[in-house]
Amino acid sequence: MGFLSCLSFLWDIIHIDKNLSTVPETEGCQQRIETRIYALPDDLLLQFLHHVPTKEAVATSILSKRWRYVWTMVPRLEFKDEGSESVGCFIEKSLQLHKATKIDSLIVELGLHCPVDVDVGKLVENAVDRDVEDLEFKLLWTAEPTRFPKSLYSCDTLVDLTLSNQILVDVSSPACLPSLLYLSLHYIVYKDEDSLVRLLSSSPVLKWLTVHRHDNDNLKTFTVKVSSLETLYYMTSWRKLDEVEEDEVEVDEVEDAYLIESLVIDSPALTYLTLVDVCEDYCLIENMPCIDVADIGFVDNPSEKFLRSLSSVIHLHLFLTKSMVACCNTIKFSRLIEFYFRPDDLVDWLEPLMFLLQNSPKLKSLTIDAKTGGLPPSWNQPIAIPECLSSHLEIFGWRGYGGREDEKHVMTYILANSKCLKTVEISLLATCNLEETQKEFESMPRISTSSRLLFPSQMICRFYGITLS
Repeated sequence: MGFLSCLSFLWDIIHIDKNLSTVPETEGCQQRIETRIYALPDDLLLQFLHHVPTKEAVATSILSKRWRYVWTMVPRLEFKDEGSESVGCFIEKSLQLHKATKIDSLIVELGLHCPVDVDVGKLVENAVDRDVEDLEFKLLWTAEPTRFPKSLYSCDTLVDLTLSNQILVDVSSPACLPSLLYLSLHYIVYKDEDSLVRLLSSSPVLKWLTVHRHDNDNLKTFTVKVSSLETLYYMTSWRKLDEVEEDEVEVDEVEDAYLIESLVIDSPALTYLTLVDVCEDYCLIENMPCIDVADIGFVDNPSEKFLRSLSSVIHLHLFLTKSMVACCNTIKFSRLIEFYFRPDDLVDWLEPLMFLLQNSPKLKSLTIDAKTGGLPPSWNQPIAIPECLSSHLEIFGWRGYGGREDEKHVMTYILANSKCLKTVEISLLATCNLEETQKEFESMPRISTSSRLLFPSQMICRFYGITLS
């Protein structure tokens, strides 16, 4: 919210209570506003300044004597570098003048052109000394990764911590973060694996962990062992050796690339899991019996134990890779209700899909997101109709339907055997002819003789709904 917007908001508040000012209505609007603002209590003015960036809050000090010191008691500080070389000086002066005994939130974002001599360690210590609850640092500058003071890792009041980019996590001694519930680690560097372990083990009530990794973070094994953790979002962003030209890497880098990398998860309370572009050699699950929601965007080489750990899910978004195909016939999904299925372009996915449906008896919603142009899947009609089709499936969707023969076989099979189906949503490829596709769907047999196919207008031919009643 900008300063002018906040002034407008404040004027609306003032306007509600006409008794705040004794200035006659015939006098100028500016005088009425100033008088009414002057009469407001500090608590209300602080609430107003709480919603503006610190730079604009500090600027209110020049409005009048009444405003001069109000901002110094605001419990939320936000410093975002906009390319000014004086940002370090502004931050330092602001902290010198700031008088609040407690800082609820400190947000610092330093850009590429920010002077590297900004003392971020001093900022952290200042916030910790004043019982900070929400701390967010994003260092995009060109300086080497920065160590934070040890006091950060023993802050009793810290509830939400976000560390991004040029930050070095160095937890060389036992730490204690008894109040930390939310932790986000974005593209940072770790001194060693023990530092990560100490950081996570120091957080006995941690509920939410978000991790974005890059290939220079110094870790070969990333271990998430948190007994209280309920939500984990984990994503990596690096290329495998076979995706890099040989002349792009040095000998030492080639040797490092062959070292085994792994992700290990040991979090028995975990209920929500998201994995995106996990390129490690191994993804191991030690303890994850309570998972309800899993979004598996890409896992290069999961163990069978990892896949079995997903058997309790209720909602599953799965990117099917070659390494997963062999397990599709053996894993039972007894609780699965919603399934978003996206196969790799190089996977013959129809048979694995049928196995997954056979093993998901309570499935109510199925979405297929299969791009054409990859390996054409082979269709072999199952001997037995999956229980979910005959008794539970209500919603079926297909994104990227291209009208190939194998796709027609699947669509015909599902429409012909889904007794409870109510809604079908199809996203057509641009190469599909709407009128021809309509005729094909209308000619497909449906188990419910009273069902009707409803097609919308030509204007939205790429996305249309088929309602079965």
